[in-house]
Amino acid sequence: MKKVLFFMPDNPLKKNAGNRTRALSMLGYFRSRNFEIDFVSEYYTGKWDEDDIKAFEQSGLADNTYVIKKKPAKKNILYYLLFYKLPNFFYQNKAWFFPLQFPELVTLRFKRAFKKILKKNNYDYIMINYASWATLVADNPYTKNAIKVIDTHDFITAQLQRKVNIGQSFKEEIRRISLFDIALAISVEEQYIFSQFCKSKVVLAPMMLDRPEILHSVKGRTFDLIYVASDNIHNQKSASWFFKEVYPLLPAHVQICIIGQINEHLSIKAPNITSVNFVEDLSAYYLNAKVALCPMLTGTGTKIKVIEALSYGIPVVCNTRGIDGLIDKTNNGCLVSDDAIEFKNNIMQLLTDASAYRKQAENALATFNLNYEKESCYRKLDTVFKK
Repeated sequence: MKKVLFFMPDNPLKKNAGNRTRALSMLGYFRSRNFEIDFVSEYYTGKWDEDDIKAFEQSGLADNTYVIKKKPAKKNILYYLLFYKLPNFFYQNKAWFFPLQFPELVTLRFKRAFKKILKKNNYDYIMINYASWATLVADNPYTKNAIKVIDTHDFITAQLQRKVNIGQSFKEEIRRISLFDIALAISVEEQYIFSQFCKSKVVLAPMMLDRPEILHSVKGRTFDLIYVASDNIHNQKSASWFFKEVYPLLPAHVQICIIGQINEHLSIKAPNITSVNFVEDLSAYYLNAKVALCPMLTGTGTKIKVIEALSYGIPVVCNTRGIDGLIDKTNNGCLVSDDAIEFKNNIMQLLTDASAYRKQAENALATFNLNYEKESCYRKLDTVFKK
């Protein structure tokens, strides 16, 4: 039986963001292939509590669970300053005269704890999520003969381009990804960029989702539009654009369901809007909706909500950024426009033209089944993990 150490700073069971859905799908792959899994996470980043840890241990997603605190409690301020804050300042800022322009999230305390786990175990694979945590394996003799894999999730330099020196950030991101033997890219754009510069073997590993067992007829569905979004800054900007520029153009009878923490940033209230902050399982809502919205003005990477909608055969109306990461850019079930009037027209065409709707729904299902259906993606991962 092969053994993998899987590091993810967030709690995958808190399924309120695409990155956690991604981690769940990867853990599901390793479990389906009978890997022994040691799961490692960071207490504060993942907002873990004791109930969360217990729930994860009982989930069956891993054989062993380690949730480590990257910093000690502040009960003894002198100890905290002398043995954590000061040493960690120099560890995380060892290039502070020449800043890396790239996030370093690994603390000295966390790396020491991580090394202890590696020292006690032999792994076939060590998998790290995010380049910002890549230094967990840098100059680490305890990785031994394990194959080191990074799931990049996103092109971080593109996310930070207005905050950092792009050249320095890009150089550091490529250096970190090159610490690994294999880099998994979630989108074709990132696969292309990383493969041009990284020393690692770069593999396209798109989002993997189950094919829904039941797909109801579109007739009788309660919601005309469904919009699923977390509360990150890109979704905030995009939702603001939609409700300021597009929503006023829609007929008042169009029923919209908004799901996710984005609701906390929306002040608009209307009889045709249903707001749901969190649901454990989105399937009932997708099965009750006709068209999915993905207004995205900024941001990088694959939009998980687009893949989810396609899996249900639901056409998507989005901006250009909404199809980022998709393997197929055309005839994929998405109607794309960055103009508010055209965006509205795309919505209304799908809601009023049965033939146009049927064509896009068929494209959506075909795109999902070809590129993102779980078992098909699992078989491609088997070539990476030698199963």
